[in-house]
Amino acid sequence: MQHVLVERDGGLVSLTFNRPEKKNALNGQTWLELDDALRKAEEDPGVRALVISGAGGNFSSGADLSGGGNRDEEQRPILESMRTMGNILIRLHRLPKPTLAKVDGVAVGVGLGIALACDLVVASDRARFCEIFSKRGLALDGGNSWVLPRLIGLHKAKELAYFGDMVSADEAAALGLVNKVVAADRLDEAVDEWAQRLANGPTLALSLSKRLLNSSYTSSFDESIEDEGRCQHILFTSTDMREAMIAYAERREPRFQGF
Repeated sequence: MQHVLVERDGGLVSLTFNRPEKKNALNGQTWLELDDALRKAEEDPGVRALVISGAGGNFSSGADLSGGGNRDEEQRPILESMRTMGNILIRLHRLPKPTLAKVDGVAVGVGLGIALACDLVVASDRARFCEIFSKRGLALDGGNSWVLPRLIGLHKAKELAYFGDMVSADEAAALGLVNKVVAADRLDEAVDEWAQRLANGPTLALSLSKRLLNSSYTSSFDESIEDEGRCQHILFTSTDMREAMIAYAERREPRFQGF
């Protein structure tokens, strides 16, 4: 059985975790299929945006700790497995295309880390979020230790990490963990709208803005100003920038091609 379903609609690629009987818990096969799908999306210039979701009414319940992997996988050193997982999350975080997490049901542990590694998160009003690690005797992983304090502040991040309490969709929105909460029966519609807007957008410009924003925490103001100048120098030679200027003069919406 395929653990990550891949669908394509023009420039939009949708990845769906497909272990609904396990609330989409992530095992070795899931990680390998996710890595392959992300690599192909990164290398394909026709891919303009990416959506990640889960089948069966849940995003992901986190790592599969049930021992359901193959024997070789179970015998791998923990650090080696964690580095493999980490490299996949880095690939998602750095993907030069806009990414959107579509969260219904639970997003827990490393599953939450995957959602937060996306550029935008849209959740249903029945979604729930949890940094469950402490309840399993574990420290944060999945990039959560980096992203949480940046999204919600250090003290609140420690609260979520120390107690491992479940957070409702509305509370997650108030904290800044998600961008938007909609009724469950409107989740598909809301995500499709944003995803198509991203896929129809100026992909090169969005990718450079993504790089600027992601590096802002480790860059000085002077460095950011210089990096902005370099990015604009690149974009002033792009087809999309020329199309935007023509569309502005003709008083119409631009038709971006992504380069």
